Amino acid sequence: MKLSNRLLSVAAIALTASLASAQNLNINLGTTQTGNRPSVGFGAAASQPGFWNLVSANNPTTVNLADLSGTPTSVSVSLVGGFGNFGIANPAWSGDDEKLLEFAADVGSLGQSAQGGGSITWTFGGIQPGNYEVYTYAIAPDLPATYKTRVAVTGAVEPAQIVGGSWTGQPYLFLATHSKHTVTVGVTQTIVVVTSDPGTPSGNLPTVNGFQIKVATGGGGGGSTGTPFCFGDSTGTACPCGNTSGFGANEGCLNSLGMGGKLGATGTASLASDTLSLSGTQMPNSSALYFQGTAQQSTGAGAVFGDGLRCAAGSITRLGTKTNAGGGSVYPGIGDPSVSVRGAVLGAGTREYQVWYRNAAAFCTASTFNLTNGLQVVWTP
Repeated sequence: MKLSNRLLSVAAIALTASLASAQNLNINLGTTQTGNRPSVGFGAAASQPGFWNLVSANNPTTVNLADLSGTPTSVSVSLVGGFGNFGIANPAWSGDDEKLLEFAADVGSLGQSAQGGGSITWTFGGIQPGNYEVYTYAIAPDLPATYKTRVAVTGAVEPAQIVGGSWTGQPYLFLATHSKHTVTVGVTQTIVVVTSDPGTPSGNLPTVNGFQIKVATGGGGGGSTGTPFCFGDSTGTACPCGNTSGFGANEGCLNSLGMGGKLGATGTASLASDTLSLSGTQMPNSSALYFQGTAQQSTGAGAVFGDGLRCAAGSITRLGTKTNAGGGSVYPGIGDPSVSVRGAVLGAGTREYQVWYRNAAAFCTASTFNLTNGLQVVWTP
């Protein structure tokens, strides 16, 4: 009997150690059918392959989420609000992309009162203290270019972000397919994510597809993805012809598509290991020039330029011209120099980035171009 008790105690200690060590998590929302689980080799936007938890948006609480190895942990997720699961096929998506994105949680629009329509609060409990990156997938499978979702993480370095945009497959595009926030978890051991309807466009139906929670290798902070600034929402310089974008959308002045161009980034802005990738979305399928500046125009308020605002100023470096497809593009592409090499970033400090894109439709001024928001990136050694 003593031996059995001792064995039980050893097993309990081992289980407790396993529960306490888990921090990196992949969560796929909207279904618990194992046939819809992404593969363990699928890393999505966080480049984090491993086991994917299947969580139903119809259940208020799921406990013992598994880590990347599939081992149960002490982490739980609970939700308040929304309208449960839904699934819609998108013919442009396939494989692991469709498994992650086509089965999702229906946030509901503003004005829908049942179950707290228009907002879902997600609480991840039992998270070990530390610095984390939180990726929230929030692209609608039915009308990705139209529907938008606002994502806020309580206590995060970055402000609320609005997600949604045209997307036809890899790579994942920041602010089109997902948001990214960095947050420090303390003794409360919780991460709280609020997904909601930003209120535009009319008839908007926000969506949440899943999450990735990843230990921040750089100790937290917003430098790895940058800080958006200089928006077309009248918080700075007014757009040239009343083509104002929605407050909180974090995008440039509206273009002829009825949306503002967005610039975001993923990866790490480190001179020793530069993995920074600039992602432009919500633009016409035309040419797009990615460029770098050393200062913010008008202290971040921007200046009218064409149909939009010039945000990056100082010493300008042209990184490269891309052709948008599905409303977006990235720099660097295959065969391109890294951002730090092409931008001649030789030491730690800040740089400002923006995309200048062609918009030939008769829309605003006589000019045939517009620009995204600006993005400030902090480079580390």
